[in-house]
Amino acid sequence: MRNNYKRLCAVLISLLFLLVGCTPSTKSYIAEDRDEKWINDIAYIEKALPKVHKNLYFNISKEEFIGQLEELKKKVPAYSDDQIEIELSKVIASVGDSHTGSSIGMEKAYPMGLYWFNDGIYITNTIKEYKELLNAKIITLNGKKIEEAANKIKPLLAGSNENWFKTQVMYYIPIPSVLQYFGISKSDEIELSVQLATGEVKNIKMKSIKYEDCVPIDISSSPKPLYKTHANEDYWYEYLKDEKILYINYNSCGQMKEKPFESFSKEVWDFAGKHEVKKLVLDIRNNSGGSSTILNPFIKELKKSSFNEKDKLYVIIGRDTYSSAILNALDLKKETKAYFVGENTGGEPNHYGELKTLELPNSKKKIRYSTKYFKWTEENLDTIKPDKLIEETFEDYKKGVDPVLEWIKEQ
Repeated sequence: MRNNYKRLCAVLISLLFLLVGCTPSTKSYIAEDRDEKWINDIAYIEKALPKVHKNLYFNISKEEFIGQLEELKKKVPAYSDDQIEIELSKVIASVGDSHTGSSIGMEKAYPMGLYWFNDGIYITNTIKEYKELLNAKIITLNGKKIEEAANKIKPLLAGSNENWFKTQVMYYIPIPSVLQYFGISKSDEIELSVQLATGEVKNIKMKSIKYEDCVPIDISSSPKPLYKTHANEDYWYEYLKDEKILYINYNSCGQMKEKPFESFSKEVWDFAGKHEVKKLVLDIRNNSGGSSTILNPFIKELKKSSFNEKDKLYVIIGRDTYSSAILNALDLKKETKAYFVGENTGGEPNHYGELKTLELPNSKKKIRYSTKYFKWTEENLDTIKPDKLIEETFEDYKKGVDPVLEWIKEQ
């Protein structure tokens, strides 16, 4: 009898743990009226997000978070859908977890691809109408220094470190509704002061276009550094014969169907055993995550290999090293003698992650949230710093030169 009672208690406790993390039902939140739909969606976030997130109030109080959502409910009648989406993203970003957030719709955009180099923010792509802006450096946007304009958007990326902010803010600057929400623009048309590739400084007015109409200029013939080749492959390698370097690019913590990572790893080690290799380079600078465990067996092999020496093993990290790739970087630091080169990482050593999504009942908008906390250090670090800091300049980009790999070659 006593054993049966214990078993019943164990079952009930297990069910309780399951229910705690369950997503609340959306049925009672469904609405017909536009304003009521948004208000109910916001109410659903208040109810559901604290239940499913690993620890929603680690950085912000419950009162502050709920208070922001309650204020947003009051603004719904006066706000456009775009304004509601942006403010909702800002509120969720205030949690301070860069993995938890929501995307902003982009029906229209300013036709420019941007990148924040060591020496400024440049237009790395555009459409034919604005072809003279290709490779131009932006000086001001509507009279504000471009860096100041970017910093005004920081509330949308409240949980990011400096390098992840530099990466992600480039996606927000070309969105008209974002610029208008933060007071950077008052109309659809913006004015850019730029330094053209010719050196001429010029003011250009630009209007947004439908996102689907944004056909970028073909820049495929532009010189590219080695790490930007094989863009559609999660992992690949190349042997640099002159320098006797085995270069391995690990772009994503994922599995390729045509070649599982286990097969790829075996191929790499077989190649290394049959060729003269003085240095092994593992490049994870563009790896923004996936499943961290995929690389673990490779790291174990690396640890016991002849390459596990400071002058033989190099790991390249950068601003796009994030999420699961951060866990791989930490394991490589802990388990090997690798010398780290590149930029500070976009991800933090201790971070919330392992994402799931919450769908709002009316708008069907997806909210990302973290289900796990990864703690790797007692220090309060917001990035992993390389042993040798090397930042890309626009001139490097224009010439297709990788200053990081060039430095490694010279060692």
